Amino acid sequence: MKVRFTTIDIVAALAEINLRLVGMRVNQIYDVDHKTYLIRLHRSEEKAVLLFESGIRIHTTDFQWPKNPAPSGFSMKLRKHLNNKRLEKALQVGQDRIIDLQFGTGEAAYHVIIELYDRGNIVLCDYEFLVKEKYPMEGTAVEDCITNTEVLQSWLVSAKPGDNLKKILVPKTCYGPALIEHVLLEFGFPSNSRIGTQFDVTRDLPKLHLALKSADTIMQNIGNISKV
Repeated sequence: MKVRFTTIDIVAALAEINLRLVGMRVNQIYDVDHKTYLIRLHRSEEKAVLLFESGIRIHTTDFQWPKNPAPSGFSMKLRKHLNNKRLEKALQVGQDRIIDLQFGTGEAAYHVIIELYDRGNIVLCDYEFLVKEKYPMEGTAVEDCITNTEVLQSWLVSAKPGDNLKKILVPKTCYGPALIEHVLLEFGFPSNSRIGTQFDVTRDLPKLHLALKSADTIMQNIGNISKV
């Protein structure tokens, strides 16, 4: 069982959600526990269940999860605002592990914001992303090192000799540790490459740029599943 979703897991899950669930209406909402919720959706004869767990995961499920006999206050709030609304879109916010599920359109729209990092959080927002205060939807994107190699070079030049290459790249990109490690190995960088020893900035920058472009292509291909 997966402990916590990585960025690439989120991209794959959103591709499935947008392919299968967008356009379906909310039939009912349940809570399994204080962090885990089920949204039952339907469209004509088609039915599906979306599970999300704060700080951990989001995906469809066929498993018969136990439900709290008495729904929580938050479940009741979700039911009040989301029942019978159509799921319009499911997006990743910037390049963070934050999901925005939009139900309904225009001023009648509501957003469920799900944080899939640290201890996580689940927030219900109106069409202006207001709860009691505006949810911080801006300022989440990381610098683009794919189109601008100077950005990538600045990360590496500012690193200290002996710093781990993967640990430099993971927090500054949207690809997650597993995909970063995969493309580094694919392009010939030893596992646990370090600045100044296995990795030379001047010599290896072009090859590293190609590795990150490969990671970006993989992410786009996963995301494009929903467009096939």
